Amino acid sequence: MKKSLLATTALAALGAVAVAGPATAAEKIKVSVGGYMEQWFGYADSSNSAQANSDGFDQQSDGEIHFKGSTTLDNGIKIGINVQLEAQVSADTIDEQFAYVEGSFGRINLGSENAASYLMHYGIPSMGAGLDSGDSSNWVAGTEFTMARTNGRGLDNDAEKLTYFTPRFSGFQLGASYVPSIAQDADAAPAQNDAVRDDSFSVAMNFNRAFGDIKVEASAGYQDFGDDDGIVGGDLESYQFGLRLGFGGFGIAGTYGEEDRGNNSFGAADRARLGLANDQEFAGTQETFGAGVNYAAGPYGVSLAYIGSEIKDLNKEQDVFELGAKYLLGPGVEARGSIYYSEADEANADIAKGFAVVGGLKLGF
Repeated sequence: MKKSLLATTALAALGAVAVAGPATAAEKIKVSVGGYMEQWFGYADSSNSAQANSDGFDQQSDGEIHFKGSTTLDNGIKIGINVQLEAQVSADTIDEQFAYVEGSFGRINLGSENAASYLMHYGIPSMGAGLDSGDSSNWVAGTEFTMARTNGRGLDNDAEKLTYFTPRFSGFQLGASYVPSIAQDADAAPAQNDAVRDDSFSVAMNFNRAFGDIKVEASAGYQDFGDDDGIVGGDLESYQFGLRLGFGGFGIAGTYGEEDRGNNSFGAADRARLGLANDQEFAGTQETFGAGVNYAAGPYGVSLAYIGSEIKDLNKEQDVFELGAKYLLGPGVEARGSIYYSEADEANADIAKGFAVVGGLKLGF
């Protein structure tokens, strides 16, 4: 029913574009170039009972080149494109590519992009290198076996999908995504029983409004990662909730994520995400909590955040802390730094812990 409603709404909006007549005064889409780059340098020291200890200095990078463009038709409807090129050697050279249609009816994304539950989520702000996307595991080795994050970035990340967002009413907005297949960049004929999850969908809602000097941001999302074709094995769904409150330069945030798995048969990709052995049966729930506070004044900003994840059935836990700071050097140029501490337990015994001190530049253009 939800997938049918999403498809009907999107097709109706696209139909409105089709019957509106050709654009006569609108200009052809012109593409502009933008993106971001992050360059980090730091020192990390970690110990792990299951593998060799690691310590030392490292330099890490992340960046993308974004090609964006749009045109507004004579009927007021806006149509645009977004293509994101990885700035480093990557198996996924084009990170995301999609077209969108936007008007009084809302917005439709069509192509390779994150789902509504991810795009509409309000997570924990970080003034440093970041926390709620597993950033700490880039530095502190062996302590992120539980994928500690609450942002709803799931197995369908960047897979081709259809997403619809309503207009925002009194601070509220709804969104929904339908994913025919979670295999990204697979432009083949639809197939069943191909060991790839089909018919994934997500729904989400968020609220963004100021009440005097108080800013309130709240979100809730749900994902069902679809039919497993009887080959990949295992039902998979997730929930995400987020809340941010702001007053002046101060902010406080809380977030929660949950992944529920309905039976004890899982494919290789799912097992790798959870650190499961090939023959290990598992049915259970992974819960992740996060909280943080931040303060910004002029070019300065500082944040303190925590995120913890637990898989009760496997008796595994992880806790990560980040102290972050930033300074705005100029338009689109920030100096940032983080101090991480992370530890992981299994059966109430320490199996991994470590810290990292990281600094660098975060550039937007």
